[in-house]
Amino acid sequence: MLAAFNFIPALAHTEIARGDVQVVVGWGNEPPLVGQLNTIVLEVTRISDGQPITNALAQADISLTKGTTAKQLNFRPQEEPGVYAAEILPTQTGQFSLVLGGTIGGQAFDDIAKVEDVGDTSLIEFPQASGDGISQEAIRQLQAVIDDLTTQVEEANVAASEAKAAADSAAELSSTVNSAYLLGMIGIGVGVAGIVIGVAALRREKV
Repeated sequence: MLAAFNFIPALAHTEIARGDVQVVVGWGNEPPLVGQLNTIVLEVTRISDGQPITNALAQADISLTKGTTAKQLNFRPQEEPGVYAAEILPTQTGQFSLVLGGTIGGQAFDDIAKVEDVGDTSLIEFPQASGDGISQEAIRQLQAVIDDLTTQVEEANVAASEAKAAADSAAELSSTVNSAYLLGMIGIGVGVAGIVIGVAALRREKV
């Protein structure tokens, strides 16, 4: 049982009705804050008589999404009948949505319910934990940017080292080719000189 969280209906909660089943969706603790353990709470009741529905999520498929990222939630029944809660630790600020699928209370659901935006902890910090009024979330985001830049610099250094090694190899090859060319030209010169000397010697013998 998630005894640390008490379900209190709030204006930020969303109501979804299908057939004779109504589901109220919201955060257990409001406002929800990044880095603070919280719960997603469902209250399931029968519309016709207003009675809570027990064991309502046995065939439900419910997940929490942010953008394209989704997490399957494990709901547990609370002390109050018809109330279910799943623990969640939001790690980013912004909009979250609950995707309701499968069967809830015997009624098929295929819905998306937006829940209250997750806020920054600066909303309740006093005095602020970080200097100069910078929130912990801002520091986390800045650290992520620094880590990304560090990775890019390291990759650039590796690429530069590989380029220098290739340039040194090309220079060494060029030097080897030039040396071979010079030696070849010297050999050709010596050969030509030998031919000239031989021809001159033959002419002297004929005279």
